Amino acid sequence: MGRATHRVRACSLQELPPGTARKLRIAFPAIAIFNLDGTVYAVEDLCTHAFALLSEGRVEGTSVRCPLHRSQFDVRTGEPLCGPATESLRTYEVEVIAGEVIVHIETSLFGTSA
Repeated sequence: MGRATHRVRACSLQELPPGTARKLRIAFPAIAIFNLDGTVYAVEDLCTHAFALLSEGRVEGTSVRCPLHRSQFDVRTGEPLCGPATESLRTYEVEVIAGEVIVHIETSLFGTSA
């Protein structure tokens, strides 16, 4: 049985040009949304090594570099590409519907029960 999720509008695709990131603060932890050449991905915004917001990091191809200690993550999978981070980021399902970016967030991240 799948987990209960909310479909949350993050932004319009127009507000997220290719090669950029945005923060979605509706859940905890916050979620970073990336547009990689027209495909949108969402991952946990907090670096798994130390407190740093990946939405403020540098997007390089299919990865983001942490602005604090330079860990690098593949935004498609959440996997760390170089240290000091060794743990993967949580990833989220994303849809683009009629030009709107929709992120599927587990109900538990809102502090409610399913």
